[in-house]
Amino acid sequence: MSAQQNCFHCHEPVLTGQQFTLDFEQQNRVFCCAGCHAVADTIIQQGLADYYRFRTEPATKADAMPADLAAELASFDSPDVLADLSISQGEISKIELSISGISCAACAWLIERRLKQLTGLYSISVNSSTQRAMIEWYPGQLKLSQILQQIASLGYQASPFAADQEEQTYKEELKRYLKRLAVSGVLSMQVMMLAIALYFGEWTGIDPEHQDYLRWISMLLTTPVAFYAALPFVTSAWRSIHNRKMNMDVPVSLAIYYTYFASAYATLTESGEVYFESVCMFVFFLQLGKFFEYRARSKARDATSNLLKIMPVTATQLIDGQPQNTSAKRLQVGDLILVKAGETLPADGEVVSGSSSVDESMLTGEYLPISKSVGATVLAGSINHDGVLQVQVTQPLALSRLGQIIALQQDTLNQKPELAEKTDQLAQYFVERLLLIALATFLVWFFWIDASRAFWVTLSVLVATCPCALALATPTAITCSLARLNRKHILIKNNKVLDRLPELQQIVFDKTGTLTQGRFSVHKVHLLQAGLDQNQLLNLIAHVERHSEHPIGKAFLPYLRDTLALSDVQIHIGAGISAMHQGQQIRVGHADFCQAEPVDGAMVYLAINQTVLAAIELQDEVRPEVPALLNALKAKGYQLGLLTGDSSSQAERLASQLGFDWLEKGCSPEQKVTVLQQLAAKQQQKIMMVGDGINDSACFHAADVSVTMQGSTDLAKNQADVLILRNDLSLLTTLLAGGEQAARTIKQNLAWAVGYNGIIIPLAVVGLVSPYVAVLGMSFSSLLVVSNSLRLLKS
Repeated sequence: MSAQQNCFHCHEPVLTGQQFTLDFEQQNRVFCCAGCHAVADTIIQQGLADYYRFRTEPATKADAMPADLAAELASFDSPDVLADLSISQGEISKIELSISGISCAACAWLIERRLKQLTGLYSISVNSSTQRAMIEWYPGQLKLSQILQQIASLGYQASPFAADQEEQTYKEELKRYLKRLAVSGVLSMQVMMLAIALYFGEWTGIDPEHQDYLRWISMLLTTPVAFYAALPFVTSAWRSIHNRKMNMDVPVSLAIYYTYFASAYATLTESGEVYFESVCMFVFFLQLGKFFEYRARSKARDATSNLLKIMPVTATQLIDGQPQNTSAKRLQVGDLILVKAGETLPADGEVVSGSSSVDESMLTGEYLPISKSVGATVLAGSINHDGVLQVQVTQPLALSRLGQIIALQQDTLNQKPELAEKTDQLAQYFVERLLLIALATFLVWFFWIDASRAFWVTLSVLVATCPCALALATPTAITCSLARLNRKHILIKNNKVLDRLPELQQIVFDKTGTLTQGRFSVHKVHLLQAGLDQNQLLNLIAHVERHSEHPIGKAFLPYLRDTLALSDVQIHIGAGISAMHQGQQIRVGHADFCQAEPVDGAMVYLAINQTVLAAIELQDEVRPEVPALLNALKAKGYQLGLLTGDSSSQAERLASQLGFDWLEKGCSPEQKVTVLQQLAAKQQQKIMMVGDGINDSACFHAADVSVTMQGSTDLAKNQADVLILRNDLSLLTTLLAGGEQAARTIKQNLAWAVGYNGIIIPLAVVGLVSPYVAVLGMSFSSLLVVSNSLRLLKS
């Protein structure tokens, strides 16, 4: 048996023999399909063959370009659509595209080089990490549809990227925090140098005029830190006081400004000590934590913002019976739209004419198309496969199910960790007692012990017991945990996950696209008549299925061999396909459609002249890392469940093969939620749900922790608490371990912060801790907490 060949373009196995070949660098290159062959030929003929020499990752499998692609893309050239998508700058238009299929820097190079050959292109910049391209062109010389068509000819799928207003606002806020961080960081370094000179001057002797000079310079440098960089903490503190609830920013602001004004008073009166470096350092540490937290949220937004690329951009509206291109955003309730085969539904609506099958996998996670006829409900973002539909809009795009899910993104990214909330509660309790202790200390020292020392002893109490460590304990650990998991290709979108991970007992998996790869292939062929040639039958089925957009049909494409002439091809929605070949009627589809007796496990049947010849079992390959992952989870004591919408016997076989503790199959999204709710109520356990579709999104809300992967639907990635940025489910064990480490580090930080204050408060109250020592103690406590959190980055 000859060794298996891999496609030169995408590196997938070649099952078509030598049907698609190309000579390149004096070698015969073999391709898996016509799509990859056409893309490679385009790349080489355009003089861009260096792509194949320099790429570091295989390309994405390329589908053959439809003959009517130019007509489909022409809708992007509508003036109304261009006005919504692009920015006009004189004669030049500017647009940001989202490009799927980019796997390495060579892909970006290839796209840039090819588009630069187009007349009318002003500039192009492709970012391989975000999979986006910024393009400027002259609309009078070059159409947007031509740009998209050229990208498609290279094997990539491009669509306009519409950044929402919330994302823009978020980026502006991130810039403001970066500016404050820069101010506090740069000035902290300057003030620390002056503080060192003052400290050494006290030991070795320093002229009073020099000491005053250094103090004045320190105060001037600290002023921007106190009144600009620390502004967010003051605003938060004032808001909490106004609401009669003290949060962590209250003692933080109190410590900053008490220390600043006390040091300023000492500078003006030329008496006492100054602690400007403590103000700068404290603000810098807090700003650093805030900046890293915002960066983590920014990454979460970047990872989910490509969700917007599946939002329909254009629509064909029927006005007085005539089709007109318009922007999908402008559709209103009651409008009548025309949706052709292969197009995306631009709004939620009801079918008023026609019948077809619709792919709702981006909404449901299941890959079988759903039949739609007059009166059926269709959803924005789903793809029309076979027929032509006339749809009356019931919800505009912004209020559609897809639009509402995208609107939830901002709420998801602005949640506060439960641990941070608990720390705020502790801070409120701590602040109230601290203020009472400081007030009592001042009164006792002023009236009964030594009035001259009352102010400085009180300052020592506030500085020494300043909740720096308490304020940094949770956010630094959370930030480092997020950074560590991000580095390991795991993105935490909901910070509450860090609280819940150590408490999990049940892990529930979806099947299709989660445990399996979501690509159907032929598993077994049952020949129901004697003397049949299996390869000829599969070739016949493949030719029939070429006329369908069904995902099941793609399972037969590798078996295309000799060309067969078919006529009178008809698609029977939800049943199968019929055609004529050499005077014989061919039927491919369900058992009832082919008038066949069901065969256990079979999904597709072939009948010729009402004689059933074959029944084919399809399978969805299990991810290679799944068995080892499940064994590792069992060893850690987790209960494993399989919750799937698949009602076939394959679900039972898979559950038995992988050793799941329980199985629920044939479940609708509502039934999945019920199962999880009953499980949580009956066993009082914390549950993690791992899925890939919007049929799982309801489960995501019912579960304590929800996880999906990069290869899942964009809607699932938007809804899940955790996004694994590689299609490697084994990273689930890394996530669970990271949650345990984060919780352990936070507890250590809080224990130290509380313990330190418990020791230092009595010493400061009785006057045994000078302000200078208090600063060192506070600084050491804060640095210890930060250093302990930084250990997470090394693991």
